Amino acid sequence: MARRRPNTRSSFGVMWLGLLSLVVVGWMGWRSGWWPVDVAPAETTVAVENSSLEQARRAAALENRVTLPEQFEPPVVAGTQLAPIATDTASSFPAAAATDGWRPIGGASVATIPAESNDPEGSPKIQPVADRQPVSPGPKSLSEIDSLIAGGDVVAAHRALSWIYFQQPGQRAQIGSRIERTARLVYFSPRPHVLPAHTIQPGDSLAEIAPRYKIGWQYLSQLNQVQPNRIRAGQALKVLRGPFRVVVDLSEFSLLVRTDTEYVCRFPIGIGRDHSTPIGRFRVLRKVPDPQYTDPNGRVIASATPENPLGRYWIDIGEGYGIHGTNRPGSIGRAESRGCMRMQAADIQQLYGMLVTGCEVVIHR
Repeated sequence: MARRRPNTRSSFGVMWLGLLSLVVVGWMGWRSGWWPVDVAPAETTVAVENSSLEQARRAAALENRVTLPEQFEPPVVAGTQLAPIATDTASSFPAAAATDGWRPIGGASVATIPAESNDPEGSPKIQPVADRQPVSPGPKSLSEIDSLIAGGDVVAAHRALSWIYFQQPGQRAQIGSRIERTARLVYFSPRPHVLPAHTIQPGDSLAEIAPRYKIGWQYLSQLNQVQPNRIRAGQALKVLRGPFRVVVDLSEFSLLVRTDTEYVCRFPIGIGRDHSTPIGRFRVLRKVPDPQYTDPNGRVIASATPENPLGRYWIDIGEGYGIHGTNRPGSIGRAESRGCMRMQAADIQQLYGMLVTGCEVVIHR
């Protein structure tokens, strides 16, 4: 009986059809961006390149290549004169003399920062936005303030509430809910605008825009609820005038963020035991994400670990003191640290994004 010979021609046909299918699927996936191949596709005609689909693909590729610095701020230069502190602002605490070699109580002279902040070498030259003269709201009754809020003039209402907060501290409990509400709208919401909107130009980034207003780019991103690598030319951003100021009240275990005239927000903190937190006037010297910690015995604890008592952020005010997170949230509201000020994880992250180097920090009882 004769044995059937295999149909080799049919087998080769099936094999070539399978290879051809793989090639076609691979080419389509490559053209559609399914495969992580770092090779540009073949040149297309001008009509295809200018199509809306191709423009969207190119924009997405550019956005994905954007890398923002962790901190776009001037470096601290040792040996330079401490920047003078303005004493003619509407402040709720006594003004301190800005003298050379000023020392906090119980400490040596603080590290100094340049009087004029210069951008790091190689950074774009940015002209500061012209300062706007603050407008004094004057005293207003709560009924007038409520009318402003009802009429949609939240900015004027918040100025009036801030005036009461700083000039009539006995009424703080009475206006507490109102001022927290208006502060959230003015300082943590994309609307309403306080200053004219900033229009993004081609090539701009939040890290380049934020220093013009003396605020952190992380805060600018949060304020506008936008991702830093998703901004586009022509987009309008809400901007606010910085820098912010910090007032720490040790007797109340609180940290207040304010402008020269307005209330911004308030956080609970932990402080140093046995009155070890220094009292005086300081400035933010540097900001360190994921700081490494060395305990008094010389043991080094790596950054971004649960055992690190500094948490994820360190705001340095000199003399070894700083504002930082904590791995012991139960210590907030207590005097348990070696002198630094501790904050909850979400609170220190927000504060870190708001402040820039040179911001004023006042600590009092």
